[in-house]
Amino acid sequence: MNNQREGKNQKFTQEKQNKAALFSTVGIVAVIIVIASYLAFGNSDKPNTSVNAAANAGQKVNYSPNDKLEQTIVESKVENGKAIVATLSTVKEKKFIWTEYKANGKRIPLTAFIQPDGKVMVAVSFCEPCKGETFHITDNKLVCNVCGTVWDLQTLKGISGGCQTYPPEALTYSLNGDNLEVPQTVLDAWAPRV
Repeated sequence: MNNQREGKNQKFTQEKQNKAALFSTVGIVAVIIVIASYLAFGNSDKPNTSVNAAANAGQKVNYSPNDKLEQTIVESKVENGKAIVATLSTVKEKKFIWTEYKANGKRIPLTAFIQPDGKVMVAVSFCEPCKGETFHITDNKLVCNVCGTVWDLQTLKGISGGCQTYPPEALTYSLNGDNLEVPQTVLDAWAPRV
């Protein structure tokens, strides 16, 4: 009778140990999945390397540390509810343009440039805290002509200066033939972040 009691006692004890081991293993796997998910998807502070790029210049660009590439002024136009910021041909030739949207009572400075990876970015040409509207490129960096804040040209991540958290705001645009187009509704709704 004592042996039977010990046998039953061991049976219940072993099952509890097995359940504890199972719960521990499931817990560890769940923690690993959560950490892996965060590392893969949750790190949203890292800027997209080519924000909203619809066009590609066809080759990578490495801007010289010794040269200062200024924005070339071009005319934009509005047709069929879209602002034609520039043509891809012009951006390929000049690499860095400045224009402005004027319609529906709004005036918004715009820019387009070729990123180091060869993709074309269209953005609002505005350093919001200091109100600067023009920039230059040196050594794969975008520099505000007013305050001197510097951003990485590929990611628009701040490097130095007082306005680092407010780089020119990238715009979603489309490539229609050779035209880089931004919907008027997007521009009409745009407002400074500060």
